Amino acid sequence: MSATATQATSAAAHIEVKDLTMAYGSFVIQHDLTFTINHGDIFIIMGGSGCGKSTLRRHLNGLMAPARGGVLYDGTSDWDSPAVEQAGGEQGWGL
Repeated sequence: MSATATQATSAAAHIEVKDLTMAYGSFVIQHDLTFTINHGDIFIIMGGSGCGKSTLRRHLNGLMAPARGGVLYDGTSDWDSPAVEQAGGEQGWGL
């Protein structure tokens, strides 16, 4: 993919997950997840019992801090935002 196409994808992205590692203490659930959800996308999380679906959702909606990596909403990390704006509080979206 060209640099221009990558920049266009990033500019249109509503949610970007970059190198996300999800863990409970030292127990790693998933590691190095990277994906983009653009405006208007329908995004489905599927998998077997205990594979991390609910944990991923907790990270996406700001209930759990990442062990590593991050989740960006319109280019901004939820964990760098004031508490009132975290988890979509004043951003006009929800999960």
